[in-house]
This record gives sequence, C-alpha cells and structure tokens, in this order.
Amino acid sequence: MLVIDKQEPAHEATYAAGGMIASCDPHVPHELRPLVAASARLYPEFAQELQDESGESIDFRDAGTIACFANGERSECAGARQLAAEEVSQLEPLLRLGGNTWFLPERCVDPRGLGRALVRAAKHRGVDIVTGSPVIEVLAADGRASGVRTSRSEYGAGLLVNCAGAWAAQIAPLSIPTRPVKGQMVCLVPQGDTHHKRPLIQHVVRTPEVYIIPRSDGRMVLGATVEEAGFNKKVDPETIQKLRQAGVDALPALAEMRIHDAWAGLRPGTPDNLPILGETSLPGYYAATGHYRDGILLAPITAQLMAELITGCKPAFDLQPFSPLRFG
Repeated sequence: MLVIDKQEPAHEATYAAGGMIASCDPHVPHELRPLVAASARLYPEFAQELQDESGESIDFRDAGTIACFANGERSECAGARQLAAEEVSQLEPLLRLGGNTWFLPERCVDPRGLGRALVRAAKHRGVDIVTGSPVIEVLAADGRASGVRTSRSEYGAGLLVNCAGAWAAQIAPLSIPTRPVKGQMVCLVPQGDTHHKRPLIQHVVRTPEVYIIPRSDGRMVLGATVEEAGFNKKVDPETIQKLRQAGVDALPALAEMRIHDAWAGLRPGTPDNLPILGETSLPGYYAATGHYRDGILLAPITAQLMAELITGCKPAFDLQPFSPLRFG
C-alpha cells in the first residue's frame, strides 16, 4: 500500500482540527447521524489500539461536553441531559454559562497526536509514504484506474482512493466537488512553566460563539471560525482576539493564560454538506473526502466502510447518500 501526500501526512485539516468527537451535535445532518453514532462507538477501541501500536499518545478524553445551545435547540443523543445552573457549577465551578445548557456524553482527542499515531501505525504495518509530491492526475487504462501522475513521477495501481480533502477537486480528470472552508483557532497556555499543568476544566465546552477544548497538559484550544475564503490560511489577529474574548466570557480564568499559538486550517466542504464516500464513475477509483467539520469524528467509520467497499464486502451502512455519483 502506498500513501502519496503533497506534504507531510496529517498536516492539513487533521493538524488544524480541534479534535472534538461531537457525536451529539444537533446540527449534524440527518443522513449522517447513523455514521456519526457508529464512529463514536468505535472510538475507544480505535484509540486504544492506535496508541498501543504506535506508542504515541492521542490524549483521548471522555469527560463529556457541556454545551450551551441557542434557545429551543436540544440534543436527542442518548445520555444527553439538560443541566440546571447549579449542576453546571458543580461540574465546572469556573464556567459562566447561562440559558439552555446540556451535558453531552462526548469525547475528544488531540488531532496532532492522532496524526502522528496514524503515521507510525501505518509504517509499522508496511505502508509506504511518499511526501512532497502532490497528485496531479489519475491515470486510466482499459476503462479503469491504473495509477497516478504526481508532480515528480508516476505510480501504477489497480485501486486508488482520493483522500485529498479540500484539494480533492484539483485531481484530474474527474471533478470531485470539495471546497476549502477556513477555520481559525488559538491555543492558550498557563503563564510561566507550562509543563504538567492541570487543565482549568475537564469537560469540552461549546457555546454558539466558541468551543473550548482542554488538553491533559494544561493547554486550552479555542475555535473556530467558518469562512469561505478559498485556500487562504492567513491568521487574522483581530479574529483570534475575538475567539479569545469569547472564551474568556465563558471561562473567565482564561484571561490569566497567554496565547501560545494561532493557526488556520481548511476543512473539505461539499455542495450538500455530506461526505463523499464510494467509487467514482471510473472503475477502481474511489473517494473518501468532504467530511467538513467531522473528519476526526468520522475517521474510524470511514476507514471501516471504505475497507469493506473496496474489498468487495457489503458495507455496514448504505453509502448511496454519500456516493460521488450523486453530483452527476
């Protein structure tokens, strides 16, 4: 097996993600909810196996999420429950939330640790990785996929999967309609010594203005904007300060932390906001992309379903709503 990446693997949307396994988000499209629920169920075993095989920590946390929804919104997720103000104070005394607040049985990971673990585990299993070589074109012979042409070379293959995220549409000759959706984020760290600090909160926090993700080493990650800005990954200082202020409004103790890093990533969006999973009109050429804001969450179920599909097994879920052929 060969993975070809235009730079280092897991250094685009994965590297920039927050890492929430937001399986109880009421904004998840209806068609996607069965896959979301299944992927969330797979995560504990997936995380453990990945850490055991790679030796890398992915900071898998399962304390849950405290979510402040807009008025009238609710989660239908099993185990979700609305919280009274005193319950919020008991769970997280430092929070300052009001209104429609819920506990959601969700998890989170550190996406950068996840990326490192995936690369090490893949290499351990004999996967070859070519970096710094973007795929330009899928080649065909006798009516089916036969390989790829990169900026440097050609590689033969009888089966190909386009996992190029926001860049999937740039690979000729078929048009796989993804587009970049920019998201800016900021990481805060404690003042002074940043090692072995306990995080201010144990739960992920989501409000309409910001989400706050604690890392086990004391870092706090805040995100994220949703911007139609093409392939622009420039960080805007004013936007970062707005995110920080939204975080402080929900968790005032963040005011005592300093900005460690800020970045922007490009999520792969699609015309109908659903992933693109399945075989294209060219036999032997598949797509697994377009996960938008749910790429980390959907990683285990995507891997399972694509493996079932390309090996000739019947997938555990109907992939018709996600087929590349739905776009004509």
